[in-house]
Amino acid sequence: MTRTPHDLAAAAHRLLSPPAGVAHSLAPGLRARAAAALLRLALDEAMDGFWRQVSPAMARTRGRTKALCMEWYVPPSVARQWYAVWSALSAACHHHTYELPPTPGEVRAWHDDVVELLAALRVVPVRAEA
Repeated sequence: MTRTPHDLAAAAHRLLSPPAGVAHSLAPGLRARAAAALLRLALDEAMDGFWRQVSPAMARTRGRTKALCMEWYVPPSVARQWYAVWSALSAACHHHTYELPPTPGEVRAWHDDVVELLAALRVVPVRAEA
């Protein structure tokens, strides 16, 4: 079953905000790292969907390349925000034994950014090439 970027963001939110009174088997740090992975996947899926509409060949390129080219099709502020959040989530997803996991508060802030970016990528009109 295919999950949409919004489904992935909602799953991350559920990991970060379990219902009151419900015991969770995962520690907060593990939930935060798992939520970060879901949010990174949501951004990747949204970016692929964006490029499939704009230029299908771009959907097969690397994330950094997509981000660099994105500035030609969306407002620069959206492209910069996408790259900043994507980079932060990428770093949070790579586990190193000497690093602490991201805090739930950090991941909640990234969640808000991802939700904002999903909305921006859906409604931003494609700029005409000069």
